[in-house]
Amino acid sequence: MIISDLSYLENIAEEEVVGAGSFSAFKNVAITVDIFESIQVQKDVQSNVTISGNLATAESGADAFGNNTLAESFAFTYTDEGSSSSNAFSLSATL
Repeated sequence: MIISDLSYLENIAEEEVVGAGSFSAFKNVAITVDIFESIQVQKDVQSNVTISGNLATAESGADAFGNNTLAESFAFTYTDEGSSSSNAFSLSATL
């Protein structure tokens, strides 16, 4: 290496580095949701309950009238010795 090269490297090492930049992005998103369901429910419930402790309740209802309508409502509950919880989900659609 030549001594003048060292001098050049030393001068560059002392220079302040300043920079700028930019960023741009484009995102094209298409989402398709298809739901195909078949629900069949048959229940036979007999209960004799005395409750002392935790209780979770969830109530839900759905109505659909006319052509091309859908109304669904689901409610869920869970209890154990130390906790109670309830959740509900609803979906409605028309064309």
